[in-house]
Amino acid sequence: MIRHIVLWKLKNSENPEIKALNAKKLKDELYALKKEIVQIKRLETGDNLNPENEYDMALTIDFDNFEDLMTYQNHPAHKKVVAFLKTARDLKASIDYEI
Repeated sequence: MIRHIVLWKLKNSENPEIKALNAKKLKDELYALKKEIVQIKRLETGDNLNPENEYDMALTIDFDNFEDLMTYQNHPAHKKVVAFLKTARDLKASIDYEI
């Protein structure tokens, strides 16, 4: 299996209302991907609880294999989420590894 982990620092993090709206929209769109992309085996996302951490949100997705991860990456529904993220985030970090 392949695990895909992404961390984001959202724009306007100093404004709690904008940050909360962007975080909610992002979570809703990410959980909707599970219904659209059958290659996703498990998907979790959540807000950072420790204010000393640099990132605001995390995403963990599991796939059967690397090809399924690539299908996810190129899926139109995923690309829609990425387009939103480009307007809503300042920083992104990601990693893919075998589990």
